[in-house]
Amino acid sequence: MKKTAVRGMALSLSAVMACVVLSSTAPAQQLKIGYVDVVRLKQQYAEYQAAEADFEKYMARQQAKADSMQKEMEELLERLDKQDLMLTEQAKNEIRERLLVKQNEYQSFVNEVMGPEGEAAQKEFELSKPLIEKINTVIKLIALKGQYAYILDSTAGTVLYGDEKYDITDQVLVELNK
Repeated sequence: MKKTAVRGMALSLSAVMACVVLSSTAPAQQLKIGYVDVVRLKQQYAEYQAAEADFEKYMARQQAKADSMQKEMEELLERLDKQDLMLTEQAKNEIRERLLVKQNEYQSFVNEVMGPEGEAAQKEFELSKPLIEKINTVIKLIALKGQYAYILDSTAGTVLYGDEKYDITDQVLVELNK
């Protein structure tokens, strides 16, 4: 149930940055293209690191709840197994019913938290959306100021070669970490 913190942010950010096309009226020989190293951006952007830590704490709490629920189910199974010969059929049925209830509660919890529209996905979106918007705004401002026609994501496989003089990752980090 462990999820990489804000993993969707990388995919969304990569897709958005790879598609950022800024209009340029300059002739083709003056086309200016920059790129951003998103891996380094995530590693060095303080707000991203804070969001990642928040998400990891959230996921640790959810994992602890799931572990506790699993332990309760294991204890019921163990009790049923160890005391099988000593329990009446009615007592066995009561334990089985409680076990079934616990299993249903566990499955509901997992679906509510980890499902595609679950709490974890909502938490991840809540943490990543403002960061993605801020990153895209900074990239666009740097692109306009530097008169770049395109800004690409070097980690998404969209850049086969990039002259380091066009790497604007440091500029983006400076603006983001202000």
